[in-house]
Amino acid sequence: MKRALRMFLSLLVAAAFLGLFFWKLDARQVLRHAGEAEPAWLMVALALQVLHLILRSLRWRILLAPMKRRIGFYNLFTTTAIGYLISFVFFRIGEVLRPLMLAQRESIQKSGAIATCVLERLMDALAVALLLGVYLLLFFDPPASGTGTLDMEQVRSAGLLLGGLMMACFPLMFAVVHWRHRVTARVDAWAGGPQALVPRLLHGFLDGFDAMKGLGAFTLAWAQSYTIWIAIAASIWASLKAFHLDLRFVDSFLMLALLNIGIAAPTPGGMGSYEYMGQLGLVQVFGVEPNRAAAAILVTHAFAIGPVILLGIFLLWREGLSMRTLMSSPSVPSEAGAAR
Repeated sequence: MKRALRMFLSLLVAAAFLGLFFWKLDARQVLRHAGEAEPAWLMVALALQVLHLILRSLRWRILLAPMKRRIGFYNLFTTTAIGYLISFVFFRIGEVLRPLMLAQRESIQKSGAIATCVLERLMDALAVALLLGVYLLLFFDPPASGTGTLDMEQVRSAGLLLGGLMMACFPLMFAVVHWRHRVTARVDAWAGGPQALVPRLLHGFLDGFDAMKGLGAFTLAWAQSYTIWIAIAASIWASLKAFHLDLRFVDSFLMLALLNIGIAAPTPGGMGSYEYMGQLGLVQVFGVEPNRAAAAILVTHAFAIGPVILLGIFLLWREGLSMRTLMSSPSVPSEAGAAR
């Protein structure tokens, strides 16, 4: 019942965003513009989305290396695709299910695997923040690109502030990893020794951040993060180019940040919130005609999550699994709550 309530509230939020998105649009014009998309650019966008899943799997292998080397790529890719599929449907549950599935297949520490996913999210946020900061500082030209109704200087200031706050998280995480003994020693003493439940969970969780200790591996994972997000930005740009929008490739960095805010909202697959944030960027910042912008962002969203959903469904079928069996399995909540 709790899951059903969360789903109901999620759909309610999505409906509210979709209402804002479609307000004052001409449905016939939106459909006409959608039919004008160039298939070649859309195929490029699709290929880049598949590439980004491959790159994510390779980066995850780097972060997991301190716990186990030579983790099979098939297991990494399969659990990544299935995890994203479940997250799109059930809102972020796949972020916990994905490392649990991999930990079971590869016999690694569950709490450590979950920690690597937390580290992934931190690296993703910092990568997007830095790309946005570079764009706002070097490429954002309000008189040329800002033909909407927003105050472009306020857009620049807000973006730089958000990027700065996100970048400040990294030194904090670095300090926690490198001076973790000062934290864990106090927790061990408070909880009754390192073998108690809370210390074991904490130690296991922090083990997932051990990739940050090796400069070479961490640098490679960091470089991989930028490759991932540049591939995603390129996919967004290709989708928008299919509609003959006069945007530069670097303009996709701003759209990338806005769309990430949209897809992070508590709606299935960012439904509604993704469209609303994309519309905000295209219409208010870049001055695109609203019906044309609506068609472009709807198709962009479809090509952003569509390939992942299809791959996830195929891999579920190949593995003989289903979302119902995964979500109803008693091992999911117990493993999440008592990671070994």
